[in-house]
Amino acid sequence: MSPFLFSADLAVTDLGRRFRSTITVGDAIDGTIAALFSEYATALRTGRAEVVGLIRDHAAAIDPGLLAELDGFDYPAAA
Repeated sequence: MSPFLFSADLAVTDLGRRFRSTITVGDAIDGTIAALFSEYATALRTGRAEVVGLIRDHAAAIDPGLLAELDGFDYPAAA
């Protein structure tokens, strides 16, 4: 779940106010990119090529460098 949606839903509670006051822009961006990689891995694993394409389009809009990271994401590690 997006941290922004979480904090918006709970903005009137102490938990929501505390969350919004402590998260940084960098943390939010890192969370978004981590979620993007998680969704990408799931789409690859389940063979959903259309979702993979959408995620790649979204990554290119965020930061074109992410495409190179996604390209290398599923390669086996070198010994």
